[in-house]
Amino acid sequence: MRRRIAVKVFLISFLMVESIIVLLGYRYYRHSSDSLLEAQYEYAGQIASKSNDYLNVTLEHIRNLFITVGNDSRFQNGSSEEIIRWFNNSLLPYMPNVYNIHLLEQGTLAASTSYVQWALLDTPSLNEELKQIKVSGIVYWIGPYFSLPSNYTVTAAMKLPSSDGDKIILLDLYLARLYDSLQSQSSNRITGDIVLLDRSHQPVFGRPPYAHYQVFNRNYQFMDLKTEWFEDNWTQAERKTDSGKSLVLTRVTNTAIGWDVIWILDKTALLKPLQKTISFTWVLGLVSLLLSLVMAYTISLLISRPIRKIADSMNAVSDGHLDISIPLNRQDELGMLAKHFNRMTAHIRELIDNLKQSEKQKQISDFLALQAQIKPHFLFNTLNSISMAARSGEYNKVDQLVSSLTAQLDYSLKASPGPIALREEISALESYVHLMHIRYPDKFTFHMDIDPLTLENKLPKFALQPLVENSIFHGLVPNQEEGVLFVGTSFGSDGWDIMIEDNGRGMTPEKLVHLMDRLYSRNDGNADRLLTENKSGHSIGLVNVHRRLQMMFGDRYRLHIESSPEEGTRLLIRLGVEPDEDHLDRR
Repeated sequence: MRRRIAVKVFLISFLMVESIIVLLGYRYYRHSSDSLLEAQYEYAGQIASKSNDYLNVTLEHIRNLFITVGNDSRFQNGSSEEIIRWFNNSLLPYMPNVYNIHLLEQGTLAASTSYVQWALLDTPSLNEELKQIKVSGIVYWIGPYFSLPSNYTVTAAMKLPSSDGDKIILLDLYLARLYDSLQSQSSNRITGDIVLLDRSHQPVFGRPPYAHYQVFNRNYQFMDLKTEWFEDNWTQAERKTDSGKSLVLTRVTNTAIGWDVIWILDKTALLKPLQKTISFTWVLGLVSLLLSLVMAYTISLLISRPIRKIADSMNAVSDGHLDISIPLNRQDELGMLAKHFNRMTAHIRELIDNLKQSEKQKQISDFLALQAQIKPHFLFNTLNSISMAARSGEYNKVDQLVSSLTAQLDYSLKASPGPIALREEISALESYVHLMHIRYPDKFTFHMDIDPLTLENKLPKFALQPLVENSIFHGLVPNQEEGVLFVGTSFGSDGWDIMIEDNGRGMTPEKLVHLMDRLYSRNDGNADRLLTENKSGHSIGLVNVHRRLQMMFGDRYRLHIESSPEEGTRLLIRLGVEPDEDHLDRR
């Protein structure tokens, strides 16, 4: 007897009250956590901006110090001892983020606040950067780098006008003290760590657990962070580390020096204050969970389990698994739904099988049509050569042409039109080039450099001959001087390459653009359209080979063409190590 599903739902609906309690508790938790995170994110942005403002103030102080030094009479006329006392007593105490001050005159160290000032110019990276300082009055930033006087530092440098010649003031930043000053911009309302990045997104300064100093390399490296996180333009983002930690990153870019000030907050730490607030909610949720277990068990026996079977089956079908069948034997609406669903999937499988067969036949027809297109084109050119030689009375040349043509026809008429080894294609290509040498003596020389690892790789029959034919007829033959034709291959870990190059007539940029447009803007057509469009075009060989390689290798095929007028043309073809299996099945 068929029982209506509405009766079953009515009998168990009162149990749903407990689930409402769980839902409300969850929604309260989500709302509270979202509100807390939003407030903390906003405050983190303010702290990052405040740190950046402090960095701007420090940089402005450095620039003002440069101006003060340049205008002081001691800079112009004072002795080295007087300048050093001036630096130590009047400048360094008011610049807490500056480690040392140096004065260079004519490339020589004239004064320095460092006890090991003699080692300053022994730093190769500093000397290279000093050569780039050409313009007076501009702050140049050097580093970060390691020097014996100031350890790991970043140097601000400015060339100042002087009656005694070129003078350069160098200020080595005390990065550890600058970092502590930036870190102190936060308050008890927020807990986080700061990392300074340079223009190439590498750490300038930071501390564990996010950055550490490599003693041997003398630079800072990331810990649990990734450089690619900072390549995109963003001001605030969430990232998950390899250790499973969820981080909130806030970035402000300093326009003066080009550094990024990155505030890093642990999302788990941010939510800790919320745990006390929701303790009661979790207790209530635990009680509700016990009731929901009973409810879930009852529903699974009566309604939920068969509905889940149907839903999972529908999801599987939407993902392409059409061999799904619902084993549900019921006498209610769910049983009828399962029965009709099974009938529908069976019908869909039958329709898709028929469609696949039709598509496979169409692909085979297209490929064979493209394969067959080469043969009459090649025969026309070769027979035309024989006819011209016969009219000129060159019977020995006619004999050689016929012999080479016989070898070409033997290769062309072999049974399988499917993929062949490169070894066979190269052998046929040599016969064809021999034909062309007989027809056009002294027009070109032919060279090959074939990687032995590529000789057994597969490609369509007559894939190279049409491309070489284009190079000969449209590149080398029209030239007055003898040219060079080169064919080479190379093997790589993710594929192999074919290069065909000549130093013939080449193509204009406009003609090359038009050719590439023909190759890549009509790939959605079929072989019949391609045959029609190329009956009178001289690029039939290239279009044909391009289409066949696409059909055989799919996304693992790439074609690149370089050409310049009167300089020649180069074709670079990248193929997969093996043809696409689906395409091979269609042959």
